[in-house]
Amino acid sequence: MESIEEIAFRIISAAGDSLSMMFEAMKLSRNGKFEEAEKLMQKADDFLLQAHKVQTELIAEESRGNRSEYSILMVHAQDHIMNAMLAKPLIREIINLYKRLG
Repeated sequence: MESIEEIAFRIISAAGDSLSMMFEAMKLSRNGKFEEAEKLMQKADDFLLQAHKVQTELIAEESRGNRSEYSILMVHAQDHIMNAMLAKPLIREIINLYKRLG
């Protein structure tokens, strides 16, 4: 079984990659490259889904009574996933605004 640190790193990695891709997609759309931006947003969605699945597995385990130990690294991982989840609709809105302006 994976340690809590390994699980946290999986979340951090996937959520971080997702957020980076979303920001890159926003830059692409600023330059009128909307098809490339959409492909990157789809990829970002895939990474965010990976992170969310790992998070959901942890929640399911805890609901079964298998509590994990407190880890500041896991708190950091949760920050990463929540930032990516919050950024997604905002960046999509910005991309839509660039489309209207273009």
